Amino acid sequence: MNRKTLPARLAARPFDSRRRLPIPYVSEHDDGSVNFAVVNGTRALECGLRRLCSACGQPHEPAIAFVGGPGGFHQRRYTDPPMHLECAHWSLRLCPYLALQRHRRRGGTEQTAAPGFTDMEKAEPVILAVTHGYRLDLIYEPGSQPPAIAFRPWPWNAATRLVYRDRVLTEIGPEPLPAT
Repeated sequence: MNRKTLPARLAARPFDSRRRLPIPYVSEHDDGSVNFAVVNGTRALECGLRRLCSACGQPHEPAIAFVGGPGGFHQRRYTDPPMHLECAHWSLRLCPYLALQRHRRRGGTEQTAAPGFTDMEKAEPVILAVTHGYRLDLIYEPGSQPPAIAFRPWPWNAATRLVYRDRVLTEIGPEPLPAT
């Protein structure tokens, strides 16, 4: 990937030279390390409270996007912070875990998943959903320390369904919006 082809806000991110990808804001950890498979909880909370994009770390625009499976879409409940719509589209193309059907996350286990989100199977279809806001909730489960953050999107404005065709994530059209 060439920085020149990326939108300015993603091109401004630190770059992983091995993967040749911009490093998402929530993948940088407090000790200076980078882990693409585990979201930095402190950064996720910062994104939620300061209304920052989880990919580029810059303030949101009016429309924000969530990416996930049908469960998160219908329940309007995500552990990953939202992104700019443009950043979400690029994430769907660049993130190997999302873009490639057979790509698996390394380092993610049921023990490292957020409470209430321990299904480690890749969701299909993938749904990119757009809204104008969200609230933050804390998820408490017995024996889990500390509680996890849940992003609870406002009602959806639009949604797009993507499925794997020939092992590559492919947009197939709009996703019907659930009744609110």
